[in-house]
Amino acid sequence: MGGDWFLATFFGAFAFLSGGGTYGIAAPAHSLQLAPSVRAPTVWAPFAGVGAAGLERARRPQRIESFWYGLPRATDRAPASGIVALRPPLNRRVRITGGRFVMGSTTEEMHEALELCAKEPFGLRCRGDIEHVWSPENAVRAEGHAHEVTVDDFEIDVTEVTVEEYMRCVAASRCSPPKFPPGDPRYDVPNFPVTHVTWQDAADYCEWAGGRLPTEAEWELAARGHENRTFPWGNVYNPRLCNHGSFSDDETDGRDGFVGLAPVGSFPDGATPNGVLDMAGNVAEWVYDWYERDEQQFGYPRRAQVNPKGPPFGIYGHVVRGGSYRDGAHWMRAAARYASTIAERRIGFRCAADVAP
Repeated sequence: MGGDWFLATFFGAFAFLSGGGTYGIAAPAHSLQLAPSVRAPTVWAPFAGVGAAGLERARRPQRIESFWYGLPRATDRAPASGIVALRPPLNRRVRITGGRFVMGSTTEEMHEALELCAKEPFGLRCRGDIEHVWSPENAVRAEGHAHEVTVDDFEIDVTEVTVEEYMRCVAASRCSPPKFPPGDPRYDVPNFPVTHVTWQDAADYCEWAGGRLPTEAEWELAARGHENRTFPWGNVYNPRLCNHGSFSDDETDGRDGFVGLAPVGSFPDGATPNGVLDMAGNVAEWVYDWYERDEQQFGYPRRAQVNPKGPPFGIYGHVVRGGSYRDGAHWMRAAARYASTIAERRIGFRCAADVAP
């Protein structure tokens, strides 16, 4: 009896799963090929008479659009209750402890920067040219005034955003494609930092990835630390610790192992003590702030600031930090800054995020 019950149940379930005309789980006795003296038991059939089409409609999931409609924006964290939409982080981040630090360069540090510039092939151009807006002397002067800044804790990407990561945003129709030719081996390589993107492109990506562009103050604290390092790795310049360029006719410099762009994270020995990579060289990086100078060509006010976000507008564009593979040694300093208004082959970005309370 127990074996017959098993067979009836098994074949009934098989008929149910295989989509027969009726979804009862009872089966005719002759279909079980039982011995004549054995009678198949009657099996309760709660789904008898329900057509396959009717059950299919009952089981069909709702459209994905209706599932996420009305839910909050995607995030990488979830509260302990309620319904949230999650998006995994696209890049690994580290937490930077906030607090007070000195932002910008002192007069002595400006002189040291120009001395480093003077060692470049075009070193004679590092001083005395005050007519050109982006002469080394004017650019370095815009690192003043050194002033006290206080920022909250924040998170920042370990590496610059790669081509592969950025193209996910393009595929999701949330980012504009980068301006380099598709397939260009100089730029269109999955693990290269993405370049040829505007400030708005960078901001759009960071928002899509659940973050934002770092402020200039956050970027400098991540690069210099509370120890006020000259370079991300320390106070002594080492051309083997970053993908730098040259202040010369040929702006590239292959002595670091790369004439052009390098895969992100190629210089682990040049990381900050917090493990943030490529804060000097490879690509310069967009930050949130506008770039402006006062009448004396200084870029910062003298007063102390708390969580500054720069001026409301700047005629030079947005601030770019970190130097690139086409920039000389003095641009590798953590205080170095310039600006741009367009997408360039030397500019990329990384994202930051607020620390959840």
